[in-house]
Amino acid sequence: MARKNKDVLYRIITVYLILLFIVEFCCNLIGFLRPGENFYLSHYYFVFQFVTMSLFFYNIFSIGLLKKIVAFLLIVVLLFLGIQYSIDPSIYWQFNMLEIGITSLLLISYGILFLVFNIKKDKSDYFYFCNGLILYLASSASIFLSGNSDSVIFTKPFLLDFWFFNSLFYILYQYLIYKEWKVLNLEIKDDIDESTKKNIHLLESK
Repeated sequence: MARKNKDVLYRIITVYLILLFIVEFCCNLIGFLRPGENFYLSHYYFVFQFVTMSLFFYNIFSIGLLKKIVAFLLIVVLLFLGIQYSIDPSIYWQFNMLEIGITSLLLISYGILFLVFNIKKDKSDYFYFCNGLILYLASSASIFLSGNSDSVIFTKPFLLDFWFFNSLFYILYQYLIYKEWKVLNLEIKDDIDESTKKNIHLLESK
C-alpha cells in the first residue's frame, strides 16, 4: 500500500475515533443528566460512522468497481436519510431503525469484503481494525434493532442487560484498534528507518 494512501487512511481513522469519542462523551453526559433523552445522539453516531468508514473503505479497496459502489451507496444513503427526516422530523428524537440497519449492514459488508479479498495475504494493514469493526457493529446493530432500550436478561444475583454486551464488544473493538495502532506505528518506524538508510547510502556513494 502506497505511503500516501496509508496516511489518508490513518487520518480517516483518527477523525473517526475523535468523532466517536465526542458522541460517546455527550451521550453519557446527557444520559446521566437527563436519562432517556439522549436517543437523538444515535443519529450523529451512525451517520458520522457511516461517512468516515465509507471513506475509509473507498480508499482501502483496490478494485475500481468496489470504490464506485461505496461512493454511490454513500450518496444514496445520505440522500435517503435526509428525505426521511424531512418527511418525518419526529424520528429525530427516537432510534431510527432504518438508519441503524442500513448503515451498519453496509459497513459490515464492506468489512467482510475487505477480509475476503485480503485473507490470502500474509500481512495486511487494518486487519485487526476491520475484524473489530465487524464484531462491534454486529453487536451494536443487533441491540439497537431489538427496539428495546431496557432489555434486561436477569436481575439476580446482579443486574445484566443487553447493553452490557454492547460495552463488552466495544472494549474488544478498542483493544483491536490499539493492536492496529501498534502495528501501523511499527510500520511507520520501519519506513523511516529504511528511508534513513537509503539516504545514508546515497550520501556515502557520492
